[in-house]
Amino acid sequence: MKHQLFLSLLVILLFVSMNSFAQNSGEIVFSKNLINASNPGGLTTQFQSGDHIYSVAFLENSILGIIGKESAKQVSVEVFIYELKPPLYDYQQPSEMQLETGTLWVSGNALEKKYIPLDIIPGTTEVTAYGSDELMYKKFGPKFDGPVKFAERLSQLEAGEHTIIVKLKCNYNVVAEGKFVIAGDDYAAYKNASKELNEYAGGAKTKAAVMPKSARSDKSLEAEMITAFKASQTYKDRVKGEILRVVIIDPDWMIRRNQLTGIILHRYIRAAIAVKNSDGTCTVWQNVTFQQDYVSNKFQKTRFDGIGDPYKIPCESVNK
Repeated sequence: MKHQLFLSLLVILLFVSMNSFAQNSGEIVFSKNLINASNPGGLTTQFQSGDHIYSVAFLENSILGIIGKESAKQVSVEVFIYELKPPLYDYQQPSEMQLETGTLWVSGNALEKKYIPLDIIPGTTEVTAYGSDELMYKKFGPKFDGPVKFAERLSQLEAGEHTIIVKLKCNYNVVAEGKFVIAGDDYAAYKNASKELNEYAGGAKTKAAVMPKSARSDKSLEAEMITAFKASQTYKDRVKGEILRVVIIDPDWMIRRNQLTGIILHRYIRAAIAVKNSDGTCTVWQNVTFQQDYVSNKFQKTRFDGIGDPYKIPCESVNK
């Protein structure tokens, strides 16, 4: 009898627990420490200036389920941060003033989960926003999107108490929302946190960087590319370093014709080029384009035509 009673109580507790967890759907919860989404603990809505701020958004469905595209490989979601401003008059409602927004790119297994970790202002020892293939904020200019900009914006808050609202949007719809209160006499500490996070994000991205996969093996063409590249003004002005490796990223030349006559103008092919810089670091220059003009029924000497954006790479990873 006691055994049956114990089992009944256990079932009830599990049922209540599952229901209470389900009630978190559409909610964003917060903590001063990294949150274990499977067993959230240490949750709070009260912060002091300088605290780390972590959050997790619980969803009614996975990201793939929300967008209705099971074949999607990468999906962007938007993280919006607002401040709840008190009304000027008693008859008015509080208003939400947007402080910052960031685009989080979700891929891999994270697309199939019903929760998303959202670092607001993490410490550099526990970060989900940077250095992960499944959750990624991109860099715009000198700064990364996401917590780098969140911290910078919160550093501009005036002394006092502020109610902050965080919303997660997918396909322009709010899929999760939460709020917390933060208080302090000075929020300048978050300015330094923003700088530290930006440096960390840059280092994490560099550490994970690899060379693009080769689509064509042609040592003779690679040698021609190096000669043409080093002769270019772009190399002399911007690149300058020692060329370590060339990877041809197109399987074959692509023909470009005159749109009216159809006459062949030239053919082009692209490569990625790894360079060792004067400071000892290594850089990969993407989408370096080479061209061969078509004259007298034959293609001419290979010449440099253009270059894409660079990214840092560990020198030891260049030949992997």
